Amino acid sequence: MPSPAKTTKRRGRRQGDPVSRDAVLAAAKVRFATEGYEKTTLRAIADDAHVDPSMLLYLFGSKADLFRESLRLIVDPSALVAALTGSSDDDPDIGTRMVRTYLRIWEAPDTGPSMVAMLQSATSNSDAHDAFRAFMQNYVLTAVSGVLGGGEQARLRSMLAASQLVGAAVLRYVMKVPPLATLSDDELVRLIAPTVTRYLTADADELGLPDVG
Repeated sequence: MPSPAKTTKRRGRRQGDPVSRDAVLAAAKVRFATEGYEKTTLRAIADDAHVDPSMLLYLFGSKADLFRESLRLIVDPSALVAALTGSSDDDPDIGTRMVRTYLRIWEAPDTGPSMVAMLQSATSNSDAHDAFRAFMQNYVLTAVSGVLGGGEQARLRSMLAASQLVGAAVLRYVMKVPPLATLSDDELVRLIAPTVTRYLTADADELGLPDVG
């Protein structure tokens, strides 16, 4: 009588179950936010998502690429595009809409801590820095500059506005430097919005934009 076939107990998903990119990205977002880029391992993310670690490499290519893609769960380019285009119920000023949308990302409990942790990772680790830069260039700036008409001048306008927003966020939420860190949202919007509006809408000659093609 043949002996029964040996079976091996599998962890996580059953063989043949589909692997969800969304589940992996969600697990990666939490890990990167709580442990930072350097301490986060692909194996830990795989365990949280209940998949084999090899699937992470198959789906995303590398830890840096997974970091870059998980940023899209925090900064949704479509939300920034919506702030740019506005609607009949929105504030008529484009800078005000942009600043308020950006502040909500930093202050929401499900995205704010992740922004702080991931920006800290991007400033302390070269791989995370490259991934963050690629995310800004390939997703955020491409989406925003597209609304502004596309082209290199539109990208430059987007970058100038981003420099104002990111700089304020670093001082306010990461470094917590007063008085910027202690201003109310309304005060901060009132101070920053005019500059963002100018970068996005002022005449190119007034801004002194170079002819970048």
